Amino acid sequence: MAQINFGVLTDLVNGGMVKMKGGTAMNPKFFKLSQERQDLIRNSAMTEFGAATFKKTSADSIAKRAGVSKSLLFHYFKDKRELYLYLFQYAIDECMNIFNRHILKASYFGETDFFRTLEIGHKVKMDMVRRHPGLFRFVMRAYYERDSVLTPGLRKKLDDVLAQSTDQFLSRMDLHKFKDGVDPKVLVRLLTLAAEGMLAETGAYTPEEINKLFAEYKKYADMLRQHLYKEEYL
Repeated sequence: MAQINFGVLTDLVNGGMVKMKGGTAMNPKFFKLSQERQDLIRNSAMTEFGAATFKKTSADSIAKRAGVSKSLLFHYFKDKRELYLYLFQYAIDECMNIFNRHILKASYFGETDFFRTLEIGHKVKMDMVRRHPGLFRFVMRAYYERDSVLTPGLRKKLDDVLAQSTDQFLSRMDLHKFKDGVDPKVLVRLLTLAAEGMLAETGAYTPEEINKLFAEYKKYADMLRQHLYKEEYL
């Protein structure tokens, strides 16, 4: 089955400096590190950036968590801003890759039900949480970041990517199951905001915490399903 094309992702950060996955606005020697070492540095930085604003996050805390010196960290990344922008692009790439696998998996099994497909997506997301436990919190924090670290228009471009992924998702769902007057795009937005709020409130980080959070999230989704689906599809 053909991969979904998300070519719009290549120019999100730093005026087009990002070229390969996660970007190249940095020392290419970083990519010569082992995958485990790269993930350790990325995860440490995403965890620290996800816990505070850009301004309040220190390079010292990132280096300490990663078990490297600050000088080595800045050997790979020119400064904190460059590291942040690299991580932002990397995280968006990863999220879209997960979305891609989510949709392809649902399509492979012939699943077109809106709510059941969301459940399939959770299982796919858990694979990423195990590899990058701080990624979702980092993306959420970055989206609402108000520091000048973010290039002008970055949030709008991210909104455009999210809108495209929503359209891709809904185009594969049986939307006729919804009652008349239900706007599925509004429902996606509602569920997204609910997930963000729950993540912010609970501080869920580990796979176990995310699983527990999803169990509660699923209760809300099931309640919406009961109210928004036509009776014959309940």
